Amino acid sequence: MGYTAILDDRAARRCATVMQIPTMGTGAILILAKKVGLIASIKPSLDALQKAGLYLSERLIQQLLRKAGELS
Repeated sequence: MGYTAILDDRAARRCATVMQIPTMGTGAILILAKKVGLIASIKPSLDALQKAGLYLSERLIQQLLRKAGELS
Protein backbone atom coordinates (compact mmCIF):
# COMPACT_ATOMS: atom_id res chain seq x y z
CA MET A 1 0.00 0.00 0.00
CA GLY A 2 2.92 2.35 0.55
CA TYR A 3 1.89 3.99 3.81
CA THR A 4 1.95 3.33 7.55
CA ALA A 5 -0.18 4.97 10.23
CA ILE A 6 1.72 6.17 13.28
CA LEU A 7 -0.57 5.28 16.18
CA ASP A 8 -0.21 4.65 19.90
CA ASP A 9 -3.90 4.52 20.80
CA ARG A 10 -5.16 0.93 21.15
CA ALA A 11 -8.60 1.66 19.65
CA ALA A 12 -7.03 3.43 16.68
CA ARG A 13 -4.70 0.48 16.09
CA ARG A 14 -7.67 -1.90 16.11
CA CYS A 15 -9.48 0.24 13.54
CA ALA A 16 -6.38 0.35 11.36
CA THR A 17 -6.03 -3.44 11.60
CA VAL A 18 -9.64 -3.93 10.51
CA MET A 19 -9.01 -1.60 7.58
CA GLN A 20 -5.74 -3.46 6.81
CA ILE A 21 -3.66 -0.32 7.33
CA PRO A 22 -0.14 -1.03 8.60
CA THR A 23 0.73 0.70 11.87
CA MET A 24 3.81 1.69 13.79
CA GLY A 25 3.98 3.12 17.28
CA THR A 26 6.22 5.76 18.79
CA GLY A 27 8.44 3.07 20.32
CA ALA A 28 9.09 1.54 16.91
CA ILE A 29 9.90 4.98 15.52
CA LEU A 30 12.46 5.47 18.30
CA ILE A 31 14.04 2.07 17.59
CA LEU A 32 14.21 2.93 13.88
CA ALA A 33 15.79 6.31 14.69
CA LYS A 34 18.46 4.54 16.75
CA LYS A 35 19.04 1.96 14.03
CA VAL A 36 19.73 4.64 11.41
CA GLY A 37 21.93 6.64 13.78
CA LEU A 38 19.67 9.61 14.52
CA ILE A 39 19.76 8.93 18.26
CA ALA A 40 22.21 6.99 20.42
CA SER A 41 19.64 5.61 22.88
CA ILE A 42 15.85 5.35 23.10
CA LYS A 43 15.78 5.53 26.92
CA PRO A 44 15.94 9.35 27.20
CA SER A 45 13.11 9.70 24.69
CA LEU A 46 10.99 7.12 26.53
CA ASP A 47 11.60 9.03 29.77
CA ALA A 48 10.59 12.31 28.09
CA LEU A 49 7.41 10.75 26.72
CA GLN A 50 6.46 9.51 30.17
CA LYS A 51 7.24 12.90 31.71
CA ALA A 52 4.98 14.51 29.07
CA GLY A 53 2.12 12.26 30.18
CA LEU A 54 2.17 9.33 27.74
CA TYR A 55 1.42 6.12 29.61
CA LEU A 56 3.98 3.41 28.93
CA SER A 57 3.75 0.23 30.96
CA GLU A 58 6.94 -1.10 32.51
CA ARG A 59 6.50 -4.24 30.40
CA LEU A 60 6.39 -2.19 27.19
CA ILE A 61 9.42 -0.14 28.22
CA GLN A 62 11.43 -3.30 28.91
CA GLN A 63 10.32 -4.79 25.59
CA LEU A 64 11.33 -1.67 23.65
CA LEU A 65 14.70 -1.44 25.41
CA ARG A 66 15.40 -5.10 24.58
CA LYS A 67 14.48 -4.58 20.91
CA ALA A 68 16.78 -1.55 20.83
CA GLY A 69 19.64 -3.58 22.31
CA GLU A 70 19.70 -1.49 25.48
CA LEU A 71 18.64 -4.27 27.83
CA SER A 72 19.68 -7.90 27.93
